[in-house]
Amino acid sequence: MSPSRFRYRATVMCLLATTGVAHSKDGPSPKCLQIGSEAFENVVASQLHMSSDGSVFAGEKEDDTQAAFANVPEQARGLIEQRIRDGKGWAAFGTKTNSENRLEVKVLYLLEDGNQCVTIQKKPEKISTIYLPEAVSRSLLLFFRQPTDGDEVELRSRLQAFLTNANENRPTSTAPRTVKGAKPRRIDSREYVRKWQGMFPEQMLASLADLQDVCNARNDGSEMDVAAAFITRTDIDGDGDDDWVGNGNDVFCKGPDGSRRRLAGDDNGATVWIIPSNKEKLGSVANLRLSPGDTIRQYEGYAIVDSKLGIYPVKRGSIGAPLESLPKGGKIVFTLDDRRP
Repeated sequence: MSPSRFRYRATVMCLLATTGVAHSKDGPSPKCLQIGSEAFENVVASQLHMSSDGSVFAGEKEDDTQAAFANVPEQARGLIEQRIRDGKGWAAFGTKTNSENRLEVKVLYLLEDGNQCVTIQKKPEKISTIYLPEAVSRSLLLFFRQPTDGDEVELRSRLQAFLTNANENRPTSTAPRTVKGAKPRRIDSREYVRKWQGMFPEQMLASLADLQDVCNARNDGSEMDVAAAFITRTDIDGDGDDDWVGNGNDVFCKGPDGSRRRLAGDDNGATVWIIPSNKEKLGSVANLRLSPGDTIRQYEGYAIVDSKLGIYPVKRGSIGAPLESLPKGGKIVFTLDDRRP
């Protein structure tokens, strides 16, 4: 098996996590962020390093990551090790529901290769919480609205306790079951979002269906819902046509008891969707994680996302490589608000 048989993927979606993203000033490439965003709803990326004895680890400590790349052919290890030494290796962490309906922490190893990104595994693999870097544990706890104080041992223990508690009453299959105060059903996500057909573009409906899948993980009939302010129609690229900007702060998971919790945003930021329009023809979806105060600026023929993680050009729905500085001019057409519950 040669290095060329590693799995290459390229998509138009990119998620920028606001916490624990990287331990280098640059962070993962947009392509690697795209892949991580597809693998997990709450992706956290951490740079890979090589220890003095040749082992691979993420984070700051050599004992933070379980044995990586165990199934990688020996012939490919040299290439992998060189990529990591060059600062081109990343571990994307996140939570995911397995085939037995259990919530797990998983990891996907990524290597930057020119303007592409290589996935070492075919799919994310389970990783024990005892191997998580401190920043990763803290970010995952933050996603689940759990306390984030304490040292790395406390953070790992708290995350494991949360996962154990979350899985305690879950059925071992996705078959409907009776849940106190809940409607015992699992919603067909693609069917559910059809109620917004004609209101939102099809590209947006696909993203909303993915978020309904996240609601489904609660196994109590929870439904994804959006507020009236969810969509902003504004010209982001200066072509005279109103484009679509969706604010994740206005996306909710509504429980059977009527309670609502933010699904694509929290106090530290939100997912923002951008769909450009050109003479009523819609482009691809750019999906980014922004922090409060981050802006989208209008330029002639393109837009710039000015975020705390970097400056990214957006053209026809594709995210470009980060820029070193903000281009002169430009008009702010969208600002992520500092939303509070």
